[in-house]
Amino acid sequence: DRKNTELSNVLLQRIRETLLASYTNPTVNLVDVRYDRIFGEKEIDYGDYDVVFYTPKTKEVFLIEAKFFSDSLNSSGVISDYEKMFKEKGYYDHCRARYDLVLREKEKLKEFLNIPIDEKITAHFLFVSSKPLEIEFQDEDGVVTFPCLSIFDKYIEGKLLPETGDEPVRPVHLI
Repeated sequence: DRKNTELSNVLLQRIRETLLASYTNPTVNLVDVRYDRIFGEKEIDYGDYDVVFYTPKTKEVFLIEAKFFSDSLNSSGVISDYEKMFKEKGYYDHCRARYDLVLREKEKLKEFLNIPIDEKITAHFLFVSSKPLEIEFQDEDGVVTFPCLSIFDKYIEGKLLPETGDEPVRPVHLI
């Protein structure tokens, strides 16, 4: 458990280093931000945003769920990783619920970021994993994007290409 915690912290550090290499002078660059700090108490515990990063120059906010998956050396370990990710109330469900909260209560996120309510910003809803996952880059309705750390910089640079086509994968949501 201690080693997984250490490696999870390294994952967060690398994500933030990648963001800082592309975006200078963010006004927000935080880790482990509890949902209630932004949205107030709710009937459901939405957990935390692993990374909240806002850069006023481009008016982009990155909300990131980061998960370290240990290297599974056999097929049962791989299956276990996917079960943790996609079982009911698993990592994806918790992550998606937080992003849906942002879409429902945009003004509270803007207030937290110290942005005027009427100003438009773009939001990246990301689930960054420590290793590649054999899944589509986006969920069915295009809200959550799933880059792994090894291609995260390509996502940030707008150079991440899908398996078919030549339109980069870099969806944003106007809020």
